[in-house]
Amino acid sequence: MNGLEAMPRLSIVVATWNVAEKLDRCLASIKEQTFCDWELLISDGGSTDGTLDLIKKHKESIAWWQSRRDHGIYDAWNQAIVHAKGEYVCFLGADDAWTNEHSLETLFAAIGDGHYDLVTSQGRVKDPTTKKTVECGSAWDFKRIGRRMIVCHPGLLHRRTLFRVHGLFDSSYRITGDLEFLLRLPPDIATLHVESVLVDIEAAGISRRNVLSRLREQRTALSSCPRYGSLRANVIWLDKLWRYPVARLLRIPH
Repeated sequence: MNGLEAMPRLSIVVATWNVAEKLDRCLASIKEQTFCDWELLISDGGSTDGTLDLIKKHKESIAWWQSRRDHGIYDAWNQAIVHAKGEYVCFLGADDAWTNEHSLETLFAAIGDGHYDLVTSQGRVKDPTTKKTVECGSAWDFKRIGRRMIVCHPGLLHRRTLFRVHGLFDSSYRITGDLEFLLRLPPDIATLHVESVLVDIEAAGISRRNVLSRLREQRTALSSCPRYGSLRANVIWLDKLWRYPVARLLRIPH
């Protein structure tokens, strides 16, 4: 494996905390990729279950890892980014997995010799209770990002230099720090969309369990974004407040 070379094409960051029941699937899906020019970084928040045993089991495939208390997922990601060496950085949840062994090969075949700031694809979200799945993720659109998280963030490739130019994630957010970071990006970034479902996502993360908290944080992120501001942020927030229960009742994506 060349995932541990000095300058890989991709740094894969996984934040963990007491996820022993799910992490093995995520790590196995990374190790089975036919595209091997990656490195894996794991930032653990001080797990007390069997998570560390799993990390040590896979340690030969891990370029960097640590286990210590953090201030949430965005703080954990930031700590890993500092050690990342890849041309691109992507983030997987501990309960996410690449859909098949060709997911990364599909992404980098599409990239070819191109130079992009963001490379988006699609995800397949599975509700662990109903077992229903729904596909999500569309191409980057500067004008639309904000009203909704239109891109699928798990597996989204960020050119690593974006974090040097625009800063790291704001760790004061607990749920929508990924959206807040994307709102900082300028309209002229180079993007590519790969119209393929490449990531399986469990609908059990904090952003899906705590919808009202997510909406409040989205309002905060939009308020701080110059092109939205407080007034538009509140209008969007109120619009989502009534749409969410309707979407939940009809079992449609929200």
